[in-house]
Amino acid sequence: MISVSYILLCGQLVLLLTVILLQCLEGIHSQNSSTTGTPAASPSQGATAVPFSEQPPEIVKYEVPVENTNYTEPYEYRPPSPVVLCSYLPEEFIYCQDPVDHALNHSAFLELGHGCLGWGGQTHEEVNHTRVICTALDDIECAGSREFLRGNVPCIKYTGHYFITTLLYSFFLGCFGVDRFCLGHTGTAVGKLLTLGGLGIWWFVDLILLITGGLMPSDYSNWCTYY
Repeated sequence: MISVSYILLCGQLVLLLTVILLQCLEGIHSQNSSTTGTPAASPSQGATAVPFSEQPPEIVKYEVPVENTNYTEPYEYRPPSPVVLCSYLPEEFIYCQDPVDHALNHSAFLELGHGCLGWGGQTHEEVNHTRVICTALDDIECAGSREFLRGNVPCIKYTGHYFITTLLYSFFLGCFGVDRFCLGHTGTAVGKLLTLGGLGIWWFVDLILLITGGLMPSDYSNWCTYY
């Protein structure tokens, strides 16, 4: 009689052979599908098939969209590459110039496309904002033009005028026009000096204007802050 163990052993062998056969058929099917999808090169040309993982990445050419055409420059961008666009670099890796002062020259502003027509302002709505020219640092590797426009920089400058100091000058020496001399209003300061502060009226008016923000430096700079 055939023992039960012998029957089980034969069944395991048949199952093992079936699994091996199925794996072979699956490998042959996948190989046929890959060869039909990508035609092989002719032997006369001496070309060899390159695996997909080893193929070089596709090079795509883009153009940086900048309003001013002087800063538009095509570049080669490789999507798998870790190199980023120069315009996307953090602030610690770039150097930005000061805003361009157009001194109320609208034609120069329209020609350049950025810069400050006017300076100063007390609130966010009053302050003009502009973009500035930034350049990537020399040792930083990035894609695209290394010079670009960046940011929304406020048109504010500081020339060493302090509000508290000017207020003290106006209160104690305003009748001699010292406050207006310090702010750069030389013409009116001479008139204030000759009239001794307009017999006290001009002195009081300038004091109110200084407190309410009506009297500012002649170069439209903002008050320096104490830290």
